[in-house]
Amino acid sequence: MLTPRTGGTRRSAKREAVLDAAQAVFLEMGYAAASMDSVAARAGVSKATVYAHFDSKDQLFAAVIRRRCDKSEAFVLADRTLDARAALTLIGRRLMDLLLSPEALAMYRVVVSESLRQPELAQAFYDSGPGAGKAQIAAIIAELIRRGELAAVDPRRASDQFVGMLRTDYFMRTLLGLTQPEGSRVDDVIDDAVETMLRAWGTASSPPR
Repeated sequence: MLTPRTGGTRRSAKREAVLDAAQAVFLEMGYAAASMDSVAARAGVSKATVYAHFDSKDQLFAAVIRRRCDKSEAFVLADRTLDARAALTLIGRRLMDLLLSPEALAMYRVVVSESLRQPELAQAFYDSGPGAGKAQIAAIIAELIRRGELAAVDPRRASDQFVGMLRTDYFMRTLLGLTQPEGSRVDDVIDDAVETMLRAWGTASSPPR
């Protein structure tokens, strides 16, 4: 007989296999064409097994997005000694790496294509992805404010503005599959966003250049 620990491990492994399969199916087929049957076939399990972990396709898609967000280190600041410039630059770099990854871009396109017909899908995507990410960035900004690295400002508003400065023309052209203008660099996008943040809310501890 399986011990609870072993059983839990196996259930977790099977759940991860279902999520792996679901992600592949959603990205290849789109949300509308994907089905629980196709996910089960890709995972090599029965449809009953898929439903044992997820009640609906909406819930399954939300779990795929949430796992993608949870696995990302874009919003994790392990080194609490970094000053505001270094911390914002690190967050900016990791966020751009995430936004520009082929997987994230494909997921974004799937959600946008279905958002009008499936508003609950768009809500799940926002809550588990952009919404959660901005909340985590806001927490880091709040910590920088507490340490005196940034002036008092609404952390959520500052987070929203910082992310907005990163989602510039560079991101849009990548999303649309267009080539970048000559000389366009991701590093410049990040540096400009960080510099603007510090000019707006920097303190003597973290002055702009």
